[in-house]
Amino acid sequence: MSRERRHIEVAFTVDKPEHLPLKGGEPMYADDVSEELRETVQGAVDAWYRQRGHELLACEPDVM
Repeated sequence: MSRERRHIEVAFTVDKPEHLPLKGGEPMYADDVSEELRETVQGAVDAWYRQRGHELLACEPDVM
């Protein structure tokens, strides 16, 4: 069996700006929420890869 590139998708809807909390005393924006979620998903994927994914994948996965 040959290697096969696959992908998954995460979809989300950011709340209205007036409902977002402050981050470091500054207002949060949709881009801030996207980046925070991307970093969270990357951390979870990295942990999974270290624990088990290295046995299943040809290389480390990218979170974009």
